[in-house]
Amino acid sequence: MMQENHFNSIFVVGHNPQVTEFAKMMTGGAVSKIPALGVVAINLDIEEWNALEEAQGEVDFFIYPKQFKYYMPKQIRAALELS
Repeated sequence: MMQENHFNSIFVVGHNPQVTEFAKMMTGGAVSKIPALGVVAINLDIEEWNALEEAQGEVDFFIYPKQFKYYMPKQIRAALELS
C-alpha cells in the first residue's frame, strides 16, 4: 500500500529533475519544469491511494519563488495559520 486511505493529501518534497519528472508523470506533462522552491498542487480523482495511475492528475496551482510575495494559495495560507 502506498499511503493510508484515511489521508486526503500527501506532500512530496525533493530535488530536480525527479520532482519535475514526477509532476509531469502525474499530470500527463502539464508541468514543464518546477524551479527551485516551486510549489505544485495536483488534484487526483481517486478514492484509494492504490488506485493512483500516471497522467490522471490535474494541476490545482503552480507557483514559483518570484510569485510568493504576491500570491499565496489559500491551502498554503491555511496550513501556515495552523502552525
